[in-house]
Amino acid sequence: MPTVLSLHLGATAVHAAVSVDGRIDVLALADDRASVQAPDPTDGRGLVALLVDAYARCVRIADAVPDELVLVRADGAGAVDPVLTEAARRARVPEPTVLDEMRAVAALAAYGPRGVSSDLAPVLGGVFWKRSGDAPTGPKPIVTRADLGGDSRPDRPPAAPSVVAVGPRTVFEEEGGSAGRRRGVSLPLVSAVVVVALGVLGVFLVLQSDEQPIAPPPATATTTVPASATPQSTVTPTTVPSETVPPTVTSTVEPLATVPPTTLGDASDETDGDTSASATTMPGETDVDPDSDGRSDTDQGAEVEPDGETGSSESPTTTEAPRLGTVTLSGVGLTVDATTDDEVLVGFGDDAGTALTLVSGALGEAIGDSGWGADGTCAAAEVRRLGWGGLQIVLARGSVDDPGRLVQWYLDGPDSTQTSWWTLERIGIGSTVADLRAAHGAGMSLEQPSERDPAGWFDTEPDLGDGVLGAVGNTTDSGRVLLMWAGDGCQRRFS
Repeated sequence: MPTVLSLHLGATAVHAAVSVDGRIDVLALADDRASVQAPDPTDGRGLVALLVDAYARCVRIADAVPDELVLVRADGAGAVDPVLTEAARRARVPEPTVLDEMRAVAALAAYGPRGVSSDLAPVLGGVFWKRSGDAPTGPKPIVTRADLGGDSRPDRPPAAPSVVAVGPRTVFEEEGGSAGRRRGVSLPLVSAVVVVALGVLGVFLVLQSDEQPIAPPPATATTTVPASATPQSTVTPTTVPSETVPPTVTSTVEPLATVPPTTLGDASDETDGDTSASATTMPGETDVDPDSDGRSDTDQGAEVEPDGETGSSESPTTTEAPRLGTVTLSGVGLTVDATTDDEVLVGFGDDAGTALTLVSGALGEAIGDSGWGADGTCAAAEVRRLGWGGLQIVLARGSVDDPGRLVQWYLDGPDSTQTSWWTLERIGIGSTVADLRAAHGAGMSLEQPSERDPAGWFDTEPDLGDGVLGAVGNTTDSGRVLLMWAGDGCQRRFS
């Protein structure tokens, strides 16, 4: 059986298949992939190189020299291509048979396996076409039982009987009286059992309801300690919950000011607002601690919490981190939609057009645009500054033909609580020096250039050199951030 090499010249890729001794395999045209890029149909040198490489890989991988060559093309249709013919002659391969792609796919559908990938269907179809020819056309013939050698009469199962026979009788033939015919439990007997059961259940429910005691629903019990009921110096618990009181009930007691001094100890204890009860407080009792106005917690009322401890009626306040805006600042650039699945980092050195497109998509069209031009404070030949309120980005390029790149961002203006322009550590305009220290720790540098001026400069990454820099009103913990920037494209500090 001859060895057949099939090549499919697709629009973008070339696939190969080889048939050796009746076995059909896909031939990889590259070491790391099965296909290679398709050359232009008019590129004779590219076609020659493709045919030489395909034959060489067939010899090296399949250990066989192809006897016939089939080229499957979308525009084949049997047309003679002089460029392809000359390429085959120069590659020293057999003259190829040009096959239309649709004919190859039809041959695969008729003679080949099912479920072949659409990328490999044309090249495998070329091999099956060479082996078996074109796919048959027209409707398929009808196969009858006579063709299969069987009886032409239809094979129908017999109809089911209309009456089921049980022994010598049918189910409709019964003998004897009704007592002999019925084998199940009679309906009157079942009805009697149900009535008796319902009666017993009703009596049980009535007796059970009579045994329950009649008592009012649980109510809130409040126990107060009268002043005359405290003969000893130790104060008894001021809050005594009842057994029926839920744990969330608030109990109030009579102010300690109504207790005679003789029951609270000496005069010094009364002056301090405390008693010797603090030394003998039992578990579950309310501690008597003086407030700033000299009154104890018990004077103002105590609330009993579910765990038995005394808590304040005021809920604790929590400070939430400010919400990030659509653009977040960092020492390496800007992040669009930070902390979301769609976040994109626009880093320093990125293409200027891409950076401008991403930032404008998040913030809208820039309010101010300086255009390309020279700037003495920047290192590049030309820079372009674009602003959105207090935020400014700087693009730089070396020449007119240079597309440019992002080199710096700069922030000033209103507080970040209004603009939502923050770093990931929630540092922005209006943050304090204490916020800077809490976010960046001891590694942050803070300097005050002049003793006559309380203002200072900070750098969040002095060691790595890619931090956020800025100025503060003063170097104390209460000093506020006035301006920030990152990137060394333009000079921002003049001193």
